[in-house]
Amino acid sequence: MDGEELYRRYAALERDFSGVDLSGAVLSIADICDYDPTQNVLSDIDLSGANLSRACLAYVNLTGANLSGADLTKAELGCADLSNANLRGANLEMTDFTAVNLTNADLRETQMSLTIFDRADLTGANLSDAFFQGVSGDDGTLFRNTIMPDGAIINDVSNWVDSR
Repeated sequence: MDGEELYRRYAALERDFSGVDLSGAVLSIADICDYDPTQNVLSDIDLSGANLSRACLAYVNLTGANLSGADLTKAELGCADLSNANLRGANLEMTDFTAVNLTNADLRETQMSLTIFDRADLTGANLSDAFFQGVSGDDGTLFRNTIMPDGAIINDVSNWVDSR
């Protein structure tokens, strides 16, 4: 399945794409037709267990999406909306979450190695039991009531440095 077929089936109200292999797929509408971020909506989609490695999901609205157990290795998610998304147990190695909205996202038991969170919003996100190695963020990374891998709840980036 490629990005165009996914969008076509989603537009036909199909929502369960669990286990689908979209490795290397370009899911940014900018690469499919005229760019309009408001059309990049895949909210509430079920991509649990999907292979999304190297997929381009920049600017895509994945609010409430089920990405549990998905492989997002080296995926590009810049400026995407993953608020209230379920990423539990997902592989997020070398994934770019620059400026991504992860408000209230479930990131429990995820694998994160060399993952980037610059300017990401992790307000209310749950990172319990996540594996962190070489994870980076910047002063623009937002933490408010964020549950870290060790169970600590942090509210600013300075505490994050100590929790990694």
